[in-house]
Amino acid sequence: MKSEIGLIGLGVMGTSLARNIARNAYSISLYNRYVKGSEEGIAHKKIDQYKELSSAKGFEDLSAFVNSVQQPRKILLMLTAGAAVDQLISELEPLLDSGDLIIDAGNSHYSDTERRIELLAKKKIFLLGLGVSGGEEGALKGPSLMLGGSTQAYGLVKDLLNKIAAKKSDEQPTAAYVGNGGSGHFVKIVHNGIEYAEMQLIAEFFQIMHQAMGMTYDQIAVVFEQWNQSDQKSYLLEITLSILRTKDEQGYVIDRILDKGAHNGTGSWSLIAATELGQAASMMSSALFSRYTSSQKRCRTKLSALYESKNQRIELTLDDLMATYRFARLINHHQGFSLIHVASKEHRWDINLAIVCGIWMEGCIIKSDLLYQLYPILKSHQLPLSDASIVKQIHMDRPHVEKLLSSLIPSDVPSLCISNAFEFLKQMVQEQSPAHLIQAQRDYFGAHGFQFKGDLTGDLYHYNWKN
Repeated sequence: MKSEIGLIGLGVMGTSLARNIARNAYSISLYNRYVKGSEEGIAHKKIDQYKELSSAKGFEDLSAFVNSVQQPRKILLMLTAGAAVDQLISELEPLLDSGDLIIDAGNSHYSDTERRIELLAKKKIFLLGLGVSGGEEGALKGPSLMLGGSTQAYGLVKDLLNKIAAKKSDEQPTAAYVGNGGSGHFVKIVHNGIEYAEMQLIAEFFQIMHQAMGMTYDQIAVVFEQWNQSDQKSYLLEITLSILRTKDEQGYVIDRILDKGAHNGTGSWSLIAATELGQAASMMSSALFSRYTSSQKRCRTKLSALYESKNQRIELTLDDLMATYRFARLINHHQGFSLIHVASKEHRWDINLAIVCGIWMEGCIIKSDLLYQLYPILKSHQLPLSDASIVKQIHMDRPHVEKLLSSLIPSDVPSLCISNAFEFLKQMVQEQSPAHLIQAQRDYFGAHGFQFKGDLTGDLYHYNWKN
């Protein structure tokens, strides 16, 4: 009897997703490449290791693997984004028939997904781009799934994806079709950009409390625990307070971790997309550049010896910290949803922001109660900062943000993400910006032209400044 689905790529995420699929009563075939001495018999080893996979079929021969899956074939790829995906698709293509489906569940760039969709369409083979979030645990117990491509192809795997996805408080799955083309992978890219900023925000508040306020790890963990019991509850807060409390015979584990932030490219993709679309993603950029700066460990060590450190203690209340954290997160999510909104219009994806918000409510790295709060706002076709309740909250929190940022000025504690959240708000709420001066400068040295106020034609004018 042939399997209902095939899965290629048995790394950590692929194995966890395979176990999830099998546990939900779907028959599955598994394929992993053969590399003598390093990757031999991987599929059968996984089948022997995990009881959920006891009835799965394992393969190292790609043709035999494809033939083991019932038609129309549904083959899920869990591969490293880039050349590996293209190579595997080129090997699969001659083995597949019209109507078969490839699901790319890796962190592929959305433009690659759109290119592959067009390429395979010539042979009437479907390809779906599936954004998967939740890490190893999410893949195993229920991830967040962002699906992009044709609705016909989505219909082939809708039931399966709904079964393996995490469930929201109303028991609805965190899996949904978000739009055509590469929209699923684009939404995952923005998810990762929001994730970068959320992580950096927590890190900045950690440093403020530890370095500028003199709080111990245990005291900081208590604060994060209080936040996590409020409307700011999130997966990232939950794991952070656990990290801060983790000790072994050598002391706090975090004290032995080198302070060089790594990145895998997806964070920069969100920023590149924002730049291409002319959108301000200052929180994502702050988080990404903070990681870049942290990676310059040797340079930072040398410079720290040249500049006198200011370890001045600051006085902040827990309300100041909480309000500023809430404020910055609202700005971060506004920027993320705005980016998806503009990209959807540009690429004609017709993405429903409320559906995206629902997908992220559970199962993924950025899951939080804030997404439950934003859902009705997005469902009413508003972006967060335009909603009356958010306006009221921002007004209430702003004095605390101002106090925190002004308190940090005499200290050496950076707050790039927090500061950029505040500066973004100030820029967005000013009716008159200084950009008219920039337009005049551009016209002066480059004759680029400018628009006059009140001119509805959209025409550009050049002024002879040098006369």
